[in-house]
Amino acid sequence: MDFVVEFAGFWSRFFSKLSIDPQKIIPTSKATKLMILQSGIDIQPHGYSSFVIGVGLSSFVLSLLYFTILALYFQFTIYLAITLSTLMLFISTIIAMHYFDFVVNSRARDVELNLLDSLRHMLSELRSGIPLHDAIASIAMENYGVVSELFRESLVSVKEGEEISNAFLEISMKTPSITFQRFVATLSYALGSGVNIVSVLENFIREIELSRRNSISVYTNESAKYSILLIFLTGIIPGVMVLLLSQGSILAGFRIAIPLVAPFYLLLFPLAKYLIILRLVRISPGI
Repeated sequence: MDFVVEFAGFWSRFFSKLSIDPQKIIPTSKATKLMILQSGIDIQPHGYSSFVIGVGLSSFVLSLLYFTILALYFQFTIYLAITLSTLMLFISTIIAMHYFDFVVNSRARDVELNLLDSLRHMLSELRSGIPLHDAIASIAMENYGVVSELFRESLVSVKEGEEISNAFLEISMKTPSITFQRFVATLSYALGSGVNIVSVLENFIREIELSRRNSISVYTNESAKYSILLIFLTGIIPGVMVLLLSQGSILAGFRIAIPLVAPFYLLLFPLAKYLIILRLVRISPGI
């Protein structure tokens, strides 16, 4: 994450010297600002726009250099190198915009992965008679990934005078995890109504366990479907293209030019693999 901050800072200073406002090129909506907040990356909306544009320009320059070398070596038109570099500019910009979305979903998955164990730990603490504040502090001191991080932030707010329910409501904005937000709502209800927190937490944990079982069934079906597609796109088709490159003139009387095939190997096939894996990560039950 430090690299993202430093990279964004570099391009922010670069655009500042040129008196260019990157937010006029890549504006940030309320949803984008929320995504930046939930990513956990210490960056402002101006830095986000600088990062996205910087990734696109860096990719364009490096791609232009690479494809120009290929054009000179294989003696094909330089216009193809410019076209492919421009394509890389747009695609890398889109990927940079989705990088933050990927980080947010990764953090949400980390919450889903560790929340059940952390709540069991919390329930064990409460059953043994430990006060709620100390139970929360115990979770914050443990290694439950983003969950411990969120609990630590809530403790800071509590020490500053916030009520526990209000502190958790504030930090729930920093994760898109629906399960964590439901936990915060359940905790706030229990504290506000005066009901037994232990019994409420027990019921909530059982709901999570049931939801996990259903998620496993869905993930099994989806992963089987996408695994077949992944094998087809990144295994069979590239293999056929290699065959056409090496034996095309012998088998069919023609040969495919390497510069025409290179973009598929360098860009489209890895991109297709990335999108499929991203889809599988999003539907993963987090176990």
